[in-house]
Amino acid sequence: MTTVVFTEKNKAAAQIAKILSSDSVSRISVEGVQVYDFKKNGRQWRVMGLAGHIMGYDYPEEYHNWHAVDPKVLLDTAPVKSVTKQSYANAITRLASSADEIILACDFDREGENIGFEARSIAEKVSKAPVKRARFSSLSTGEINRAFEEPVAPDENMAMAAEARQILDLKMGAAFTRYVTLSVRERVRTKGVLSIGPCQTPTCGFVYERERAIRNFKSKDFWKIEALFSTHGSDFTGLHRGGHIQDKAKADCVFSRIKDCKVATITKKTVKEAATNPPYPLNTTEFLKRASKFLGMSPEQSLEIAEQLYLSGFISYPRTETNRYADDFEFKPILVSFTKGVYAE
Repeated sequence: MTTVVFTEKNKAAAQIAKILSSDSVSRISVEGVQVYDFKKNGRQWRVMGLAGHIMGYDYPEEYHNWHAVDPKVLLDTAPVKSVTKQSYANAITRLASSADEIILACDFDREGENIGFEARSIAEKVSKAPVKRARFSSLSTGEINRAFEEPVAPDENMAMAAEARQILDLKMGAAFTRYVTLSVRERVRTKGVLSIGPCQTPTCGFVYERERAIRNFKSKDFWKIEALFSTHGSDFTGLHRGGHIQDKAKADCVFSRIKDCKVATITKKTVKEAATNPPYPLNTTEFLKRASKFLGMSPEQSLEIAEQLYLSGFISYPRTETNRYADDFEFKPILVSFTKGVYAE
């Protein structure tokens, strides 16, 4: 009996194979692609990492001529999906042909589900083996073992959501890029391409508006008055209730009235109870904002490091839109680990 596993990247394949085999794994080459091979519970396992998407959409050849095809036609033309990384497709075919079970173990998001379906579509041409999904949020030992002990059905709706995104990106990007580029070329002597996309174009607009706001910002002076108080051996600083005072003459007037005071009187006391929520898990946007603010890292650099930490099993999947833990998230083992070793010193 042979189980074949397809992951999204080679490093994830290596980590998963290491965990499932208890670090007793060998490497083989199938059609030039690295595959991890081991035995477990009397079953042969082969784990292969893909290279992200191995298939992509494009228009048929007859639509590639910019000047011969009206850009509007592209919006009503169905693009064709085909293999873009043939060596991986060949390896999938070879492995699937001898598989008794196929498990998709790509990242836990729409793109990951779609990449798994790409592998499935190739495998199903040569194999009738059942296809299952190992769903996990991190590459930790406990979560990987649980995911493979309790595989679920692949989520076609999730995969098709990514499929729709790919088609819309192509249709809008190709049609509007051609239209805008050709329109500008009619008026300006340029051979460049003005790229338009459903994500990049609005993002450029946000960047432009933010940059314009920064350049147009006019700083204004303000004054604030603070006093140092001492009582019962403790010092604390108090801020004048006027807060930021925009008028210097007013600030000078307030300061002149209190600068020689040695004693203060408490005229009102207010006691409030405040609840502090525990910190929320970070979604991708918040993670990138904090990495930039506190560490001075670019989004590209931050995601690259987060991706490597995820693939090494240190953090959960970094590309996420939610700031909630999964309902079955195991807190206790993580908290216990903080009481040992360097964390406890």
